[in-house]
Amino acid sequence: MVMKFGGSSLADAAAVERVSSIVASRLRRNPVVVVSAMGDTTDTLVSLLAAVERGDAASARRIASEIAVAYREARCAIGADVSCGGAKRLEQELAALDRYVDGMLALGEVSPRSRDAVLAFGELATAGLFADALTARGIDAAALDPREVIATDSRHGAATPDEALVCALAPRLVGPLLAAGVVPVIGGFVGATRDGVTTTLGRGGSDLTASILAAGLGADALEFWKDVDGILTADPRIVAEALPIPSLSFREASELAFLGARVLHPSSIKPAVDAMIPVRVLNSHHPEAPGTSIVRGPAEGRAHAAIATSIAHKRDQVLVNVHSTRMLGATGFLRRVFEVFDMLGISVDHVVTSEVNVTVTIGSQPGIERLAEELSQVASITVRPGVGVVSVVGESLAAKPGAASRILGALDGAELRLLTYGGFGVNLSVVVDDGEVDAAVQRLHAWIFGAPAARKEVRCG
Repeated sequence: MVMKFGGSSLADAAAVERVSSIVASRLRRNPVVVVSAMGDTTDTLVSLLAAVERGDAASARRIASEIAVAYREARCAIGADVSCGGAKRLEQELAALDRYVDGMLALGEVSPRSRDAVLAFGELATAGLFADALTARGIDAAALDPREVIATDSRHGAATPDEALVCALAPRLVGPLLAAGVVPVIGGFVGATRDGVTTTLGRGGSDLTASILAAGLGADALEFWKDVDGILTADPRIVAEALPIPSLSFREASELAFLGARVLHPSSIKPAVDAMIPVRVLNSHHPEAPGTSIVRGPAEGRAHAAIATSIAHKRDQVLVNVHSTRMLGATGFLRRVFEVFDMLGISVDHVVTSEVNVTVTIGSQPGIERLAEELSQVASITVRPGVGVVSVVGESLAAKPGAASRILGALDGAELRLLTYGGFGVNLSVVVDDGEVDAAVQRLHAWIFGAPAARKEVRCG
């Protein structure tokens, strides 16, 4: 099996000890462990790079020194033997980090290649640290360099793994360790080109590493260990009564991830699901909780009365309306509109079209002014920032008569600026002002999952 632990699950020595116990409980299943960078290491490395970019050598070197202290102290706290290979490996990683900092400062720039090399430090160092933690518990473990397994293209910051090559490499490099009873520990998020240049995989990269390895090794299970009790019916920061979902389909999980739920990125689980490997999301702080199972087909084990599975949301979105009567009855209007989005590299989230009108939502990002300028050559443009998207997701939506009217009825009083209903009938999304997102999510959750009394307490508008 493959077990993936995020940075919040490895935040400090106590967390590392807790996770070590979880791995120890799975030893009979020959676990392969994938780790993210410890705690907030990646954010700290981003701060280091920012200091380099503004030419602040003192701050850059101070941050690098603080990282070194944190990892050395963590090794001591977990009881790792200072004479073992892990100590030497950590010092080599720290020395490499210092060299990159010196080199970037000397050149006065941070190239995409250098950025990846620096950001990779967290996962590389954490893999060695966790392997040492397991060894300190009497568990035979070894850290593997992900750059020897995760082959990618050369798109720095968002590299795409060569899944076929990874599936060929993984059994050769990981298999012998498993056969010898050794627990392989590998950093996620990091890979390398065919020329051996370090790359990073971008958002969801650590989870994607675990999923591809699971597929390549033919694992009997893939477990993602987070800091929540699985995937919930809503964001618990908005809905305190959000409930864990026992089971959901891959399609539902993908829709939730795309629509704003942050537990998993949709691309991260696809290789495992395609390989028919069972996927579970579990809580490293509450390991006895059942978590959430993600299955290829329709999910089972949920309350059949609910018309939906979960509610997701996105904030800080932009609503763009493109209207043209000049091309009434003419072909090519949609093509011309979306050519502009493609040219500017802007991804569209939701879209509603008619013969002379296109309305889309996009994430707030640089280049929106240019978008409006280019589209104005095709039609009249209205750009409305400061909106949010609230989405109700569930395989049952299309099969439940009156589901859409009940959902919209729950939002009575809110000003709905756009409504979309996914092509597979798995999500119904509404666009509201950013300030109404919380109330909309709360109202929908109370209506779909809560008691009638709770429904009356929440108001939109």
